[in-house]
Amino acid sequence: MQLVAPIGPMYQAGTLSGNPLAMSAGIAALSLIGEEACWEKLERAATRLEVGVLSAAQKAGILIQQTRVGTMFTTFFSEKKPVNWSTVKMADTVRFGKFFQKMLENGVYLAPSQFEAGFHSILHTDQIIDATIAAAELALRDL
Repeated sequence: MQLVAPIGPMYQAGTLSGNPLAMSAGIAALSLIGEEACWEKLERAATRLEVGVLSAAQKAGILIQQTRVGTMFTTFFSEKKPVNWSTVKMADTVRFGKFFQKMLENGVYLAPSQFEAGFHSILHTDQIIDATIAAAELALRDL
């Protein structure tokens, strides 16, 4: 801490930096996610959501690329799997915008850009995942 301003030369800022409540919540979260069962549950749930959205797109006859790394996910409206900027920028952002709006109408708030990630958490229950998949089915069918 001696390197952090005002004592040291490094400046660090953030809305909740050093806030005791935020720090306590962070410590509690770290202890929870340190348990292997937590990650297994997250992985199962995130996989279920990924497969469900892909299935919804297939039913609607819409080609998407559902990307996921651990608990982070994004839906790309693209024929080509996004692996770098060249492939990501080929995605249909207009169609994503329509999908975003339809998901919002169906009660699911996604990141408003396909260049952002969604995050799955341990609070996303099976019921929430089912509702999200159902919303995706409706949204994709309406595109």
